[in-house]
Amino acid sequence: MRKSRQRSGGVATVEHEGEPAPAVSGTTNIPTDLLRTFVAICELGSFTKAAHLFDLTQPAVSAHMRRLESMIGADLIHKSLYGVTLTECGTEVLRHARRMLALNDQIVSGSALETQPQVVRVGIPNIYAPAMLAKILSEGSAISADYRLQVRCDHSNSLLRSVRAGYLELAVAQFINETDLNDALADWLEDLVWVRSPHFVLNPDEPIPLVGSPNLLLPDRAAMTVLEQAGRRYEIVFTAFDTLARRAAAAAGLGYIAIPRSAVAEPLVIEAPGVLPDLPKLAMGVVARDDLDTAALAPLVARLKAIFAGGQEPDVGAGQPARSPDQSGRMQ
Repeated sequence: MRKSRQRSGGVATVEHEGEPAPAVSGTTNIPTDLLRTFVAICELGSFTKAAHLFDLTQPAVSAHMRRLESMIGADLIHKSLYGVTLTECGTEVLRHARRMLALNDQIVSGSALETQPQVVRVGIPNIYAPAMLAKILSEGSAISADYRLQVRCDHSNSLLRSVRAGYLELAVAQFINETDLNDALADWLEDLVWVRSPHFVLNPDEPIPLVGSPNLLLPDRAAMTVLEQAGRRYEIVFTAFDTLARRAAAAAGLGYIAIPRSAVAEPLVIEAPGVLPDLPKLAMGVVARDDLDTAALAPLVARLKAIFAGGQEPDVGAGQPARSPDQSGRMQ
């Protein structure tokens, strides 16, 4: 009999494959661990990614799905070269599974409040870790009597999937446009800026060198769009999934990277206005897990917004003179 280990709400659980679920009066009870695995596969689109999320092997994840489908008596997902797709039954089960997991976590968290602070899992985009992580942890210390914060860093799309799947209570995320913020508890707009090494000098006769991500995150797409609209030539000189690697490449003088103003940290500096085309503002927001008691978390949400939206404005690039605004108020 094989055992598989899975994390649920920070607590390791052990399942025995092949054991029948406990039943009362002939009713089959579905273990929440199986539902968490199913939701994770749906949200992440991959058995492998779900296995990494729960620190399981891929065969163990497959065994979870076989057991769940056997208990329900229907196929829930189809696998293909392009990922996974839900069956009609799978779509319905997914909707109910999310609600069941949310209620389960509420019950567990509610009973734990008598003896220990409530665990609140907060996600933030990778790019903010150097500038914001210490501030968030300080906020966690300030409200430790009520909450115990756990922080996860990832790109915004993954954070949003994790919130929908119930693995995060809150997430600070970037959005393509303001209309995507309809369900956000708090939202704001942030400047997107060009940053570089303080020693980097742009050669006007060569394409603008860019540092970006292979999967083209929102700031990367915005940077290329404004350059194309301005008729400025550019080339991607460095790509990496890892945020620290992209920062290191820009700090080494390989080229420019577009990041939110509040995420700028030394040794990177902001390019002077007018050297490159203006970047658009970035829509930001704090989103919450479904069925979460957001009223109780309102103070925490307000503090998160204050951290991200109320940062000090860093200095412009050294050696690059700032220009005066024209009559329209735009920097030239």
